[in-house]
Amino acid sequence: MVWGAIGYEGKSELVVLEGRQASHHYIWTVSEHMLPFAHRNYGTDFVFMQDNASIHASYETTDFFKELGVTLLAWPARSPDLNPIENVWALLADKVYSHGKQYHSVPELTAAVMKAWDSVTMKEITTLLDSM
Repeated sequence: MVWGAIGYEGKSELVVLEGRQASHHYIWTVSEHMLPFAHRNYGTDFVFMQDNASIHASYETTDFFKELGVTLLAWPARSPDLNPIENVWALLADKVYSHGKQYHSVPELTAAVMKAWDSVTMKEITTLLDSM
């Protein structure tokens, strides 16, 4: 699994997450990757959008965001079409698996995903954000 964030000021680093993720893993990822990206680009005045995965909506996670004063965008469950990052994941999948490409190892696939993430342009991100 991978984690990444986008905004009008750019994209975060792409993080490879190993194994099954629980709320405390997600909180660590947010603390180490999303918050530095958001604070660097937007200060403390930003709205964070995430899907309604159980680790995102758990009491532990929502309490974490409340304690930090992070504003979460409320949106309906089962609405991936309203989340621009879902379109970024589709772009990555198209790039990674173009021409029926198959991978023979996790490191090979990881390298391809990282290369695809690096190739996502600000124009593509802005277009997706503006479409919402």
